[in-house]
Amino acid sequence: MDCKEFQRMIPGFLADELDNYSLESFLTHMEKCKNCKEELTIQFLIETGIQRLEDGSTFNLTDELQTTTNDAWQRLRVRKRLLNTAFFLQIVVVAEIIAAIVLAIGLR
Repeated sequence: MDCKEFQRMIPGFLADELDNYSLESFLTHMEKCKNCKEELTIQFLIETGIQRLEDGSTFNLTDELQTTTNDAWQRLRVRKRLLNTAFFLQIVVVAEIIAAIVLAIGLR
């Protein structure tokens, strides 16, 4: 992922709209690129900070951004586990179907 692509994806990240592949690429790039992390921080500050000011609530945007990225990593890990589980279950179902066919053919 390059920096321009990262910057285009920031709104999708902040809205939690990125698919697994995009989210992983985004988070990985953010960890490696200081400039992009700063850009994300600025956009997060603008979007979230304005909302907090309108609400009149107190906030620590640095902590909130860290929480947001930690939560994104956690969601990504959970999604990957679910996909792996679904794949495993599909294999089990196919194996059961094959076993049933073999058994049915053997009973004839």
